[in-house]
Amino acid sequence: MSTLKADTIQSTGGGAATLTKQEAAKCYMRFDPANNTTISSFNVSSRSDDGTGLATISFTNSMGNDDYVGHQQSGSTAAPTTSTGAYVTAVYAETTGNVGVAYGYSGSLSNAAWAFHDYVNQKFTLHGDLA
Repeated sequence: MSTLKADTIQSTGGGAATLTKQEAAKCYMRFDPANNTTISSFNVSSRSDDGTGLATISFTNSMGNDDYVGHQQSGSTAAPTTSTGAYVTAVYAETTGNVGVAYGYSGSLSNAAWAFHDYVNQKFTLHGDLA
């Protein structure tokens, strides 16, 4: 059995080695749409504001197909209440080059209607294969 030890692995061109055919997250982003700021990201080239509660996230490196899986988490500076319901983030409109993200709240306990809102602290990760 051989052991491979390395401090840094680079691509043949000298840049960072790209993970392909691995199960690690291929993209993540934490952002604050209320203040139009990105807090942290990986494999994100840009984020467009598509209106209240809507954004398009473009990838630095495209996904291999549009069958990737997203995990979303939403937050705010205040906890959900019986009047605001639960905060929700949804990944939709997956393409190989970008993904749509919708965020808002699910409504109150008596009214389950969706309401778009630019809450702070939106987070998501995507898993799949890079092109």
